[in-house]
Amino acid sequence: MIHPKHQSKWASLALLTLFVYVLSTLLLLPPNAAAKGEQIFAKQLESMSRLSFTLRDAKQTAYTIYIFAYDEQKRTLTEENGWTNNKKGDKSYSGTYRAALLKKGAAYGTVQAAKLDLNTIILPQTWNFVVKSKEASTPDMLMITDWGTSNFNEVKTYIVRSGELRRVTYVDNKGKKIDDSYSASRDDGIRTLSRARVQFKNYNNLQFVYGVDTFKLNVNKLELRLEDTRNLRSEAWPNSGVGDRAYLKSLKEAALKGVLPGRTDVKIGMTLQNAQKKLGKPNSRSNGEWGAYYFYSKFGVGFDSYMHELTNKSRIAVFDLYNEKQNLSPRNVKIWMGKPSSEYYNEVVVGYEMVYQLGNHAIVFTYEEEEDLIDFTSIY
Repeated sequence: MIHPKHQSKWASLALLTLFVYVLSTLLLLPPNAAAKGEQIFAKQLESMSRLSFTLRDAKQTAYTIYIFAYDEQKRTLTEENGWTNNKKGDKSYSGTYRAALLKKGAAYGTVQAAKLDLNTIILPQTWNFVVKSKEASTPDMLMITDWGTSNFNEVKTYIVRSGELRRVTYVDNKGKKIDDSYSASRDDGIRTLSRARVQFKNYNNLQFVYGVDTFKLNVNKLELRLEDTRNLRSEAWPNSGVGDRAYLKSLKEAALKGVLPGRTDVKIGMTLQNAQKKLGKPNSRSNGEWGAYYFYSKFGVGFDSYMHELTNKSRIAVFDLYNEKQNLSPRNVKIWMGKPSSEYYNEVVVGYEMVYQLGNHAIVFTYEEEEDLIDFTSIY
């Protein structure tokens, strides 16, 4: 029988042994075992982190994002890096990078669960950055980017919500997930707008245009939802003009009513006599495949009779729209108008046609090759 005095002694010894074992186990953990919720003093974070960014949440509370790796390795570049624009001799770091979030004024930061998928940092660097919001109710966005192609980077987006760093998903206009990242041209490829919108710009090698896709941030859902698309010939950001969504909506509304887009007083079925009173003298006239055409600066009006048959009672049969400046792509038309009623190659026009049947009328988009932009649009 063990005397109570010795029993207490052995119990204390057992507890001490257990404490030493746990402490030794913790000290022997692998260096990259930073766990979600681990707290690190601010000064220590500042000294151990390779990158840091200031990020505001939707309430405009400021946080510092520290990016660090316990298993970090260092080397020196022996040649230039064309993607990052780094020179020979610049310092390159690699490791399993994590993020810690430090609220302004706090004594310590907290390791975050959000995965950065970031393994290399070369200094100086510009390809990981913060995009500031345009209004008080919208959080800043942290952009972590990877090489995509010679034209663009793949961008992962993070915001601070409820005191945590959270990754944002990209979804299409119907809410279907596109991906966890999106592409953007290097340097000047991302900007924010009002109403929690962010734009991504890409150069399209096939169509020789700059595509600008606009997303709207939903903080609660952690989503960037596609809100508009637009193709431009110029590299400059668009500050005027109509995007594809509004433009195609206007075409659809006009077709449903059988009217000339932008006009309610010129309709399919209207007589030549009445049409000329509304539109005035055309710039030119000629026969088309199915009848005579009167050509104006921004559109053509087709009739149900050929030139030699025209009378004041001949009627409008079709509107042809010159929308080259809109730079519509078949892909973007399908995004905002859905699946076409029919799509085929038309040997008569030597090109492809997408047809959307809308009540008693239809919109036809015509383009020469599968990857081409749309040449012209007809409503009949």
